[in-house]
Amino acid sequence: MKHYTLFKKILLPLAAFGLLIGFISFAFIFNHHLNNIETKANEETQKLANLLVTARTLVSEHVLSSMALLKQYASVEGQPNIHGVTDMLGTQVPNLRFGDSPQTGRTILVDSVTRIGSGTATIFVKRGQQFLRIATNVKKADGSNAFGTELNPYGKVIEKLQKNETFYGVVDILGEAYLSRYEPMHDDQGRLIGAWYVGYKLDFNAIDQAIRQWGFLEKGFVAITDGRGKIRFLTGGISKQQALDAMEDKQQRWKKVSKEVPEWDFQINILYPINEAYWSALGALSPVMIIALILTLVVLMVVISGLQRFVLNPLGGEPETAKLLLMRIESGDFAEDHITATPDTLIANMVKMRRRLREMVSQIQASANRLKVSASVFDHAHDAIFITDEHGLIVQCNPSFSVVTGYTQAEAIGQSPTALGIACEQPDFFQTLYEGAQAFQEWQGEVWNRHHQGHDYLVELELSPVMNQAGEFQHYVGLFSDITRAKEQQNMLEHLAYHDVLTQLPNRVLFSSRLQQALLEAERQQSLVAICYIDLDDFKIVNDQYGHEFGDKLLMQLASRLNSILKPQDTLARLGGDEFAMLLCGGRTQTEYTRLLKKLLAAIEKPFAIDKFKFSISASIGYTLYPIDHNPPDTLLRHADHAMYHAKTHGGHQFHLFDLASAQQSQQQQLLLRDLLNGIQNSHIKLVYQPQVCMQSGKLFCFEALLRWQHPLRGLLYPNDFLNAVEHTSLIIDIGNWVIEESLRQLTEWQAHGLHTQISVNIAAQHLMHKQFSDHLASLFKKYPNIKPQQLHIEITESAAISDFARVNRVIQQCQSLGVAFSIDDFGSGYSSLIYLRRLPVDIIKIDQSFIHNMLSNQEDLAVIRGVVMLCREFGRKVVAEGVEKAEQAQLLAELGCDYAQGFGISRGMPGNKVIEWAGKHDPYQFN
Repeated sequence: MKHYTLFKKILLPLAAFGLLIGFISFAFIFNHHLNNIETKANEETQKLANLLVTARTLVSEHVLSSMALLKQYASVEGQPNIHGVTDMLGTQVPNLRFGDSPQTGRTILVDSVTRIGSGTATIFVKRGQQFLRIATNVKKADGSNAFGTELNPYGKVIEKLQKNETFYGVVDILGEAYLSRYEPMHDDQGRLIGAWYVGYKLDFNAIDQAIRQWGFLEKGFVAITDGRGKIRFLTGGISKQQALDAMEDKQQRWKKVSKEVPEWDFQINILYPINEAYWSALGALSPVMIIALILTLVVLMVVISGLQRFVLNPLGGEPETAKLLLMRIESGDFAEDHITATPDTLIANMVKMRRRLREMVSQIQASANRLKVSASVFDHAHDAIFITDEHGLIVQCNPSFSVVTGYTQAEAIGQSPTALGIACEQPDFFQTLYEGAQAFQEWQGEVWNRHHQGHDYLVELELSPVMNQAGEFQHYVGLFSDITRAKEQQNMLEHLAYHDVLTQLPNRVLFSSRLQQALLEAERQQSLVAICYIDLDDFKIVNDQYGHEFGDKLLMQLASRLNSILKPQDTLARLGGDEFAMLLCGGRTQTEYTRLLKKLLAAIEKPFAIDKFKFSISASIGYTLYPIDHNPPDTLLRHADHAMYHAKTHGGHQFHLFDLASAQQSQQQQLLLRDLLNGIQNSHIKLVYQPQVCMQSGKLFCFEALLRWQHPLRGLLYPNDFLNAVEHTSLIIDIGNWVIEESLRQLTEWQAHGLHTQISVNIAAQHLMHKQFSDHLASLFKKYPNIKPQQLHIEITESAAISDFARVNRVIQQCQSLGVAFSIDDFGSGYSSLIYLRRLPVDIIKIDQSFIHNMLSNQEDLAVIRGVVMLCREFGRKVVAEGVEKAEQAQLLAELGCDYAQGFGISRGMPGNKVIEWAGKHDPYQFN
């Protein structure tokens, strides 16, 4: 009874306490592993969030700069204000003005800030609780302009605007994601009267490809949803319906880890099966369970050894009882028979011994069971495991080892790990583990293995030595897993952060880093570094005519072609659109870089074959040399940009070295462009009209619309004073459209006062080749229905370089089908007069005034005029003589067969309100 009380009060509580501690430890480790899985999922969501924020950052600079430019252009016109109401597509809307300039239906402001790239811009006016688009280049689903459409009254943007707050984030426009900025517009009293908007389309292709390859655990997946719960990106191999069912799981079979990305209004969700996480946690518990069982066995043996002193007592009871106990012990019968004896006697000790033997048998059976469990863990572990002997040869490996390495267990046992391709790039790797100061130490790290089939794969390897009780080395236990795919995903994400998605060239971030390194290296080696800025000439024409798919393929071919010419230490980067930056290193003289730039220009101009089409382009390159131009990296790139702009405005197809004079000239041209835009918005640009009369009858034939700019500082400017600065920009198209519409408006006004005549306008070659030229003309004739298309003449300057005759012919034929007439202006002043006369289907030829001025004294000029008149008669063209100032000139031209005359001798250009008075006095005109 004494011993029983000791067991009950001491040993039993200790055993219960040990079991409780074991259970708590198991529960803690189990929950800790589950928390580690959830923490890993949170880390993955953070990586995805960083990827989305990086993509957003690539275009945020465009949005902010475009918004600043839109508001700056508007501020030139004046303070926003509401002045009554106006009609817009049959609906009364508040008449929003900037200063005195109404904005309803005008697109010059929004087009001027989003002309390059895929951006959009809009000016909204507030009507009640509505925000209506009154000036926009946003298109509706049918392709028409979104004038008069309402901002979504239930969207996230209007809530911000109603609170006089700015919205900056991602919104959907016609099914496309745009990084957008909406800012409230106030009048001079601070009242909310409208809103500003600028947005740029985001390219999700690279992100979509990355997410498709993303996974978690065995069956987990990634789903990125927008603010309305719509799935935007999804791991490959799972349908959207399956993903939605998992996210709406009400049976708690899925674990969801989410992270909000407020910059996109997206939510990143990583979902994985809960049962899979549980099995993973149980797998992590297996080694702990083995150790706990071993510790339990040790504790039990200590307890039993402590109890032995209670059974080593003198024999108690009958000798037969002792003999029976000995026979049973000898025969292996350790069953309980309820024999009792006096404490501290031999029989009592024998009974205790039988009990101990019985317990030992049970322990041996338990140990055997534990060995079976250990063997099961070894066989079913996902990681590859191998064990080597003291000589470094493999004595055991698990099935996963064969799966990962390709070697069967029979092939592996008896071989060294090196012979099986483990750490194949380090032949002496395992030898160092057995020799030298670092022998028999633990090791952990990444190594490359070679598979039985010959391919290499990356693994995370752990090596642990096993010592005997004497501290002598016995085995190495190695454990590794294939991490090749995980490394590839990591490298792909790093590549996306520093490279252009389309061309795989370095982006602006990587280029800036390499530029700083190149400048330091140039100072050490006392060499020159060329920082270049490249812009493709008229690349927008390729996109407009053939589509962005062909433009993208051309850019990829161009990147490959240029990289094949550059040296390994050089860098070609894409900054965006058709703009590239280039870093050339190792040169000693400017002449070396000049030869290389000529070679690069020639490579760019070689034709590009895409599908069944061929394209020919050119480029403008600006560059500067460091340390001759000793400035910080950002300044050097800006200088190269200035030099590129100089090359482009001087005809393109060339390269130019930065110098201060060209930079100042570039600034002057930019200032002229800004003043010209302000002049258009403030009506400082006007038209005057010069008559053309028939040489035979004197009857009024036509009025030519001539452009004049009343500059606030420089006075009256003529076209040659300012049009050259905008000839290669899209502003020349805006000016041309304004001239045509103003001429038709003036012609309508003349007709209302009884003057029926024709009008001619001058159009630049770039404007004529615009894909919407004929459509825009047709829309203007609908706007001015009283004007017949036959009353409009379009003049093409003969000296302008028209590179695509086939395209110009198509445009002329489309316009002529409407009834519009065409003429060649300044004929004879260019280099291709006969080509123009033969290849362009024009109606009228205008002889350049330089021949008319000297025709009375210069026989060569007179011969040219006579030849032009004869050629035109043969080709069926009418002839107009420009610059007629004397009656003698008019008389001689009439004798030569010239049809019409124009010049100061007839009349100078006059305002539109003076034309009717002049026609009343001089129709028909008398050549005196």
